[in-house]
Amino acid sequence: MASSDGMFIPRRMHRSPAFQKLTAKSMLVLFEFLYRRQLVKVGRRDRWVTKNNGEIVLTYAEITAKFRIARSTFRNSIDQLVKLGFIDIAHHGGGMMKDSSKYGISERWREYGKEEFIKKSRKKDN
Repeated sequence: MASSDGMFIPRRMHRSPAFQKLTAKSMLVLFEFLYRRQLVKVGRRDRWVTKNNGEIVLTYAEITAKFRIARSTFRNSIDQLVKLGFIDIAHHGGGMMKDSSKYGISERWREYGKEEFIKKSRKKDN
């Protein structure tokens, strides 16, 4: 199987308290984000990092066409993924100005439920 045929999900992720709180639609959206990231090996120990972190684009139009998810459901999924620490919003786009939001894959979910967890939320639409 070619490396482009798969996607990597950390073993600890699906058993984490944060992952267990995700709705089915949020899991689907998370998997699409993980699918769109570009992993590269770095250093002597072959540590994997996301090359395009903060540059991942997933628009309302794409998600509604590809998965038939309502815009409100997609927005709620983004809210949940940010809140639980799976993604961060690097750039808040504006759909009316043809400016897409850009996202990054986050590792904050690893600390979810602990004192060290860094809380974040999506900036509400005006």
